[in-house]
Parts: sequence; C-alpha cells; structure tokens
Amino acid sequence: MTENENFDVVIVGGGVAGLSGAMALGRSRRRVLVIDAGEPRNAPADHAHNYLGREGVPPLELLADGRTEVAAYGVDTANDRVTAVTRTENGFTVVTGSGREVAARRVLVTSGVVDELPDIPGLAERWGRDVLHCPYCHGWEVRDRAIAVLATSPVAAHHVLLFRQLSDDVAVVVADGVALPDADVERIAAIGVRIEHGTPREVVTDSDGLVGLRLADGSLLERDAIVVASRPRVRLDFLASLGVEPQDVEMGGTSVGSVLAVDPVGATAVPGLYAAGNVTDISMTLMAAAAHGNRVGAFVNAELAAEDADRAVADRRAEMFEQPAWEERYSGDRMWSGRVNPQLEAETASLPPGRALDVGCGEGADTVWLARRGWSVTAMDFAVAALEKTAAHAAEAGVVDRVTTVAADVRTWQPGEQRWDLVSSQFVHLPDGGMVDVTRRLGSAVAPGGTLLVVGHHPDDMATGLRHGHRSFLFTPESLLPALDDREWEIELCEARSRTAIHPQSGDEMTVRDSVLRARRLR
Repeated sequence: MTENENFDVVIVGGGVAGLSGAMALGRSRRRVLVIDAGEPRNAPADHAHNYLGREGVPPLELLADGRTEVAAYGVDTANDRVTAVTRTENGFTVVTGSGREVAARRVLVTSGVVDELPDIPGLAERWGRDVLHCPYCHGWEVRDRAIAVLATSPVAAHHVLLFRQLSDDVAVVVADGVALPDADVERIAAIGVRIEHGTPREVVTDSDGLVGLRLADGSLLERDAIVVASRPRVRLDFLASLGVEPQDVEMGGTSVGSVLAVDPVGATAVPGLYAAGNVTDISMTLMAAAAHGNRVGAFVNAELAAEDADRAVADRRAEMFEQPAWEERYSGDRMWSGRVNPQLEAETASLPPGRALDVGCGEGADTVWLARRGWSVTAMDFAVAALEKTAAHAAEAGVVDRVTTVAADVRTWQPGEQRWDLVSSQFVHLPDGGMVDVTRRLGSAVAPGGTLLVVGHHPDDMATGLRHGHRSFLFTPESLLPALDDREWEIELCEARSRTAIHPQSGDEMTVRDSVLRARRLR
C-alpha cells in the first residue's frame, strides 16, 4: 500500500449518516475515505422530508451536496462496494469490488439497510412513490387521501394509528396468518378504520398511476397510497472475517428487521469498528441518521485523538527511558558537565573507599570522581556508548584500573552474589512509581554496613518549568521508603534539598530541589 492508501477512518456507505460522520472527521483534519456502492435506500423517493433546512430536497441531490461539502474538508469519496474488512496489527484492511485495498485505523459502517417487502405483485415497483412506510417521511404528502395499510405483522396497528391522524379514509388489510391483538382491533374500529382480511392478490395500476389493491376475494379496494412495513435487513457479509453477525429487532414478539449492535457511542463488539445510522436502528428518520453519523464520527475522532496522545506518550517515554534513544544521545557530543553530581559528593566524601556501584553512569563523571578517591567502581548503564565514554574518561584520569563497566538495564538487572559498599543512583528516573522497585533492587546489592544513595529530581521542580510534563517521572524521597525494610535498613537521610542551577534554555540562575535518600544496610 502507498501512503495515500492509508486512512484514519474508512466509512462504508455514503448516505447521510456516512457523510455526516465524514464531516465531523474531516473538520477534525482526519484522513477519511467514504466508499459508497451507489444504492441509497431512499433513491426511489422524489423528495426527502423532516430534514430541517432542506425540506423537500430530492434525496440524490442531498447526497451530492453532502459529497461536495465533505470534499472541502479533504474527505475522499469512492464509488465502489466494500467486499471485505479484515483485522490488521494497526487497524483494518478494507477491500473493494474493484480490487482496491486500503488501510484504516478505524472503520465506520453506515451502509444502511435493505428493505424486504411482502411478495405481492406490483408492490415493489411502486416502493417510495405511493407505496410508503413512514408517516413522518411521507405522511403529509398523502393527507386527506384514501390510504390502505397492509398489515403483514401484528405491529401494523401502529401504522394505522399514525396514518389515521392524516386522513379520514384509512383501511387496514390484514394479510393471511396475521392476527391483530384484540385491543388493537378495538382501537382501530373506534377511530373509524375499516378492516379487510386476506393477503391482496396484486397492486393495481393504470398508466403508471396507482388504482388500489386487488383483495383476496377479487374485489378492488381503490386507494391513493399503500402503507406497508418493510423488513429492513442489514447486510454484513463484508464483515464476516470479524465474526460480526446481524441482530434481530423484535416488536411484540415479531422480528421486524435486523441491525448491527452498537453501544451508546456507536462502537461494535469489535474494537475499532463503529456503526451509525439505520444499520444500527431501523426506526431512524433521515435527520436522525445524519445526527447519529455526526455524533459517532465525533466519538471516533475522540478515540483517535486519545490514541494519538498515547502514542506520543509512548514515543516520549521511549526517548526518555529506552536504550536506543540513550545510545544515540551518548554517541554524539558530550551531554553532561563532567563534574560530579553534588549530592554524591556531599553524602559520600567522608565514606571510606571500598567497592562502589554507579548506576546509570552516563559519561562517567561520578565513576571517575569515586575512583580518584580510591573506590573500586562498577559503572553500569544500558547504553554501550555511555560505557565507552566512561571508560575513555577513566583512562584520561588515570583510574582505568579501578573501573569496570557493565551493560545492564537497572529495571531487570539482578546483582546475583555480588555486593557493594556503596550503591549510588544519581538522577535515574522511571515513570509511574518505577523507582520504588529499582530502589528495592539496588538495595539488594548493598553489602552489610554499606550505603545506598538514591538522588533524583523532586516534583517541586515542576514549578520551574524545567521538568514540564514529567510529574509521573519525578519522585519524593519519602516515596522510596516502602522499598526498604526497617528491620534491615537505617534511614540516615530522607529530605528534599535545594541547590542553585542554571536554566539550560534561558541561562538564568534558578533554584531546584533534589530528592535525597541515604540508607545504611544493617545486615
């Protein structure tokens, strides 16, 4: 795949739900592709209604305008049919009938439903013209006309009540095998609706005009409009590899269609797969589907924004805490001053020399300072380039015979049988409280009577702007105490200590605070 075939979101279906979702995403600067097979459910209708601001607009004109509008925000559209959606490591691969394959971090299904109609000759041909299903979409246009409600399920009484509001001349034709509840029959009769029984033989027309229904007994029921509840079904064969199955919708114990189940934000059971519009709710009108698409598109964008931020956090943490980034840093020019860390000098100057472990030795300033004072130093770092600089620094100082370098990651390192009289960690930081485990690990490397010294940046430094965004990486000295069993350790110092430093960007003098923990192993 080329870079141009990678999208944040692929939307399957270019109706009002899909285009409204694309609008929300495009205006959020997402890279979006809408793939549409060109089979809108409302294509047979001359006009769309109950769409505020566009009342009476031809449906195909509405969609054409919508495509033009989303294109202004960088949304791509394609006239094609999605044949498969498969899971990948980074999202999905979407395959179309033309053989195109595109990658998507998220997929939004807005492919709508297909209306299944009763098998009555002539009915399907007039669907969307004078064979209707929705009083809110088409009812006003047949007000005061002669209307037949074709009852193909027990829930047809719902249609009767709503269309009776619009016309005094309503008849209900109850198909074979359908039994309306007694309470509904009583209500229908009470509001002046006549009832006919038996499945109609055909829809009768004359010169492409509706005449009425040929009833089961052969008589003609003259009507200007026929109302029938379709059975809207979702087609999800392109989602087969994801294990997605349609969910039946029941009313009064009768299946009236199927949908793709979603949660309140439009998410399906498949992570990263969303749906909106009639594919999720067969009762949605045009405006409701558009609103739902816009809402779900916003939720998809929010999830992507959170994912982008999490990825940025992971990348930043990799730069701060993982070996490759530090390898690159130490492979360049000198990073640090070459001077001993001030708290190490203050807390160990009076200690008798012995064996020392310098954890996170970097370029070796602390290692060399200790070696010059007679310590036998093990310099440990996970960056080989750092160890090479430490060795070179030790050679220049003439103490290379008292320095040993060890490549190890302190997060997983184990001391084995080795013990040191001094274990020093100067400004090693880990996120999410990780320094507690490190302190416990380093403590296990201290010989009886030896000293553990852990120094780091205090969270108060956040106020200086120098440690911006690093709060979870900083620690107080008190936060490390759970790592040291008081039966084995004497805490000699646990304090936040202020010192003067120079801001690396502004050059101004500033006060920073170091967290200092010094402890002596008792046994």
